Amino acid sequence: MAEGGTTSTGGLEGLLENLRALSGEVTTAAVLSAGGDLEAATLPPGVDRERYAAMLAALAGIARRTARENGGSGFAEARIRAEEGHVLLVGLEGDRTLAATTEPDARVGLVLYDMRNARKELEQTSGNGAPAGSETGGPGERKQ
Repeated sequence: MAEGGTTSTGGLEGLLENLRALSGEVTTAAVLSAGGDLEAATLPPGVDRERYAAMLAALAGIARRTARENGGSGFAEARIRAEEGHVLLVGLEGDRTLAATTEPDARVGLVLYDMRNARKELEQTSGNGAPAGSETGGPGERKQ
């Protein structure tokens, strides 16, 4: 994970892998920067990272713009349901985005719960440079 007080791409990817392990219904997970760049992702081989990032950035931009046009400062969550599954977006501090994809029969509410818990960890890690899980059980621990 993060070492020496800095956040590395490997640390973010570790948090995303923890999310996928906790919520087995997550097929891919990613963190996008405010500019739409892919900071980290868990993608299967053969997936074009640039295309994947561009599609998620477009969806996050639409969600953010819609929220602002309706009087908000940003979006908290967005869910896109398609025939082949779901795309779930959770807004992070600094206009960053946590994104995940699932299969069509996924329990979306549970996945979003796990993503909200991961959001806390991601914001702590990138917000103050503290290693992920230094104060909490981390995203690998679901509270009952």
